[in-house]
Amino acid sequence: MSQLSGTGVLAELAVRTDRVRIPVWTVAVAGLTVLLASSYSTIYPTAESRQARAELISSPAATALAGPGYGLDDYTLGAMVANEIAGMTMVAVAIMSVLLVTRHLRTEEETGRAELVRAGVVGRYAGITAGLVSAALANVFVALLLVIGLLAVGLPPAGSLNMSAGVLVVGLVFTSLSALASQLTEHARAASGAGICAVVVAYLLRAVGDVQQGHSGSLLTWVSPIGWSQATRAYVDERWWPLLIGVVAAALTVVCAYAAIGRRDVGAGLLPPRGGRAEASPRLTGVTALAARQQRGQILAWGVGVFALSLPIGSLGRQISDFIEQDPDLAQLLPGGAAAAADGAFALYLVFLVVMAAMYAVGAVVSIRSEESSGRAEEALATPVSRAQWLGGQLVVIAVAAVTIAVAAGVGMGITAAFTLSDAGALGRLIGAALNTVPAVLVIVGSCAAVYGLIPRALPALWAFVGYVLVAGMFGEVLPDWFGILSPFHYTPALPAESFSAAPLVVLLLLAAALFLAAVAGFRRRDVGP
Repeated sequence: MSQLSGTGVLAELAVRTDRVRIPVWTVAVAGLTVLLASSYSTIYPTAESRQARAELISSPAATALAGPGYGLDDYTLGAMVANEIAGMTMVAVAIMSVLLVTRHLRTEEETGRAELVRAGVVGRYAGITAGLVSAALANVFVALLLVIGLLAVGLPPAGSLNMSAGVLVVGLVFTSLSALASQLTEHARAASGAGICAVVVAYLLRAVGDVQQGHSGSLLTWVSPIGWSQATRAYVDERWWPLLIGVVAAALTVVCAYAAIGRRDVGAGLLPPRGGRAEASPRLTGVTALAARQQRGQILAWGVGVFALSLPIGSLGRQISDFIEQDPDLAQLLPGGAAAAADGAFALYLVFLVVMAAMYAVGAVVSIRSEESSGRAEEALATPVSRAQWLGGQLVVIAVAAVTIAVAAGVGMGITAAFTLSDAGALGRLIGAALNTVPAVLVIVGSCAAVYGLIPRALPALWAFVGYVLVAGMFGEVLPDWFGILSPFHYTPALPAESFSAAPLVVLLLLAAALFLAAVAGFRRRDVGP
């Protein structure tokens, strides 16, 4: 029997299993990118407005946040898209790749399904190949839809193809890294956590490297997959050779992943789990404590990433004020108008960071589903633990962690804003603004919980909902009023630019409570298991 026997059947099964996830991810990632590109053409219609924007992007804080800033001397719409949007698109594709690969490789082994499949006429490498094929197809679909969308916006073909190829290469690199991580650990939660950590590290390396050396990038830039793809200089003077680094790195990592398969047992990882204590301390007993221990890797990765992103955003306050003074018409795009330009920009960026906290919540709720699919939930429920206790303990940890990550965003922005604006009160205002988003965050977490409790098969659609919330929150000033009616941020005051109002926050808290109750009620009434 060939080591690849059964690959075709398993690949077809993997794609069929992802028949909802792949379209949702593709439309969410590529559609959001194209929508942002289209909005930029409306917001910055003239060369003068784009050049004023270039002065803002040239600052070290903006470089750390977005990218090296190619083509700032003649800031075209294409250069604006490549500099300010491509980096976030690459991060989204990397996260997509990590989650898809982990699901097909490590989750299948953790649940025992891989061992049942291997009992048939299936080669040793069939499973990993099928998982890689499904994830690679998802990345290809994102790249193709991205090219089509960018061309439809009116951007040059060469730059659109170059930027989309960069996004594709980033996705393939993290596909291979996630495949390797799935061989190292025996738990899907740890594998996905390691993949998300790799995304955060790659972004931070690129940020620090670009700040150190500007357009040429430093050594740190050139060890980051995101740095390789941004170095293609899309829409400026396209370079293709940096993509070869990513292709070679992905190929070598895949070879290592295949080699690791032959050195471990099915269901086990190359790195043996660390032995625990003979007796757990009182603070580690109970469903909530167990959930917190299981979630700590994801919480740390998302928390550090959001806090690191918040620091350069907060330092942009003075540049944003100067930018609005040069082009006052842009003030209408910010909450609060020209009188509170910096606070209005902070309010929009805070939505972006808080939505990342919501993304953690989606991933965490999906991990609850994997606990159920693996059979561990049934084992826990066989003890004197009710369904309400089991699910409630998990949701408490997720909700507290999401709120903590959101508040950390306000703290990070406040620290650097207070320093750059010479305004000590900025720290308190931005922490208050972050606390103001807590009811909206809890509504999103409650929505995730309700979907899990009532219709768990619809969990992949939550990623599209989060993408919609991000677009509605970031571009609510230029979109029709009806567009954001399903977003909880549509009803929260845009602090610190607007005045505080308690009534909508109370309503959102009541809605969040109702969603959590619906989740528990639904979970108590449905079957537990795959």
